[in-house]
Amino acid sequence: MTECWFTYPPFDEHDFLARVLGRTTELRHAVLRDYQWVKHPAYTHVTPSAGGQVEGSLVPTQRGDDWMLETEFGVALGYYRRLELPVEVEGKTVQAWVLVAGPSLSWAVQGQEDTTCT
Repeated sequence: MTECWFTYPPFDEHDFLARVLGRTTELRHAVLRDYQWVKHPAYTHVTPSAGGQVEGSLVPTQRGDDWMLETEFGVALGYYRRLELPVEVEGKTVQAWVLVAGPSLSWAVQGQEDTTCT
């Protein structure tokens, strides 16, 4: 059973995680290989990219954390998908849940034009 999440900026900040999880948590530096970090004003995410790497943090989970994180990130809406991927931490490879771009994300970030009715 996977007992940790890999988070990446800006989602690996203590204040953000404390708000979402309702508690403070210990973060351990970790690396996700063969992915790239895509900074976006509304939907920062990671996508597969051979040879790429994403620096982030490993977050140990407790009962209920999966639901809290999935709700915060709109997994049910398709903005993100949760995948179990290998992550390197402290010289070891562990399996961790990672939020990657979901099917609705490409729609949400395309164009970013003003859709105000006139």
